[in-house]
Amino acid sequence: RNGEATGVLADSCADAGTPLIVISTNEVFDGLRTDSQPYGSSEPAHPANAYGRSKLAGEMAAKEAFRGAGRLGIVRTSWLFGAGKPDFPARIATAARVAIAEGKTMRLVADEIGTPTYVPDLADAVIRLAKGGFAGVHHIVNDGVTSRADWARDVFARLGLRVAVEEIALDDYVRPSRPPRWGVLEATPLPGGPMRSWRMAMADRIKLGGLVA
Repeated sequence: RNGEATGVLADSCADAGTPLIVISTNEVFDGLRTDSQPYGSSEPAHPANAYGRSKLAGEMAAKEAFRGAGRLGIVRTSWLFGAGKPDFPARIATAARVAIAEGKTMRLVADEIGTPTYVPDLADAVIRLAKGGFAGVHHIVNDGVTSRADWARDVFARLGLRVAVEEIALDDYVRPSRPPRWGVLEATPLPGGPMRSWRMAMADRIKLGGLVA
């Protein structure tokens, strides 16, 4: 789906002379850098999990299809949240309510760092990009950097949830796919100016409902 299907779509668009924007991810980077600098759009990708490898395969297939002709844009983003399937704010709020009811402590990952990105803000940015020169690789994220633990605390504070928390390392949290420990992207300058902070976007996410205690 992420690799081969993207390649098929890109081949069709290139053959028809139709421009294409492919949505990709910060997980094309392994997150092992320790200099606290964001990943630039021109840096070599090196994914450390299956999801990142599949998305990078899609990027490469699209580039091959458009080689020498047509307009191709690749947009990498990270930590998406918004309406639709349960996002991180919804999942962490539900988990907090369960922990409160059962008198348990929440375990929050403190050393996975990235930028939460609000889906409507991403969509607006992609539209702005599409109206201009969008060829090339772009990093589109809300402004600001945080940890999973501090993002969870932001959710708790907005919903008035008082829950005991314990900070843990990413290595101590078992999940099917290991994400980059450092997943921060250097934002591409956008027509009309940069995206707002993720904290400002969270205020709109709360208004969507489904999170109110």
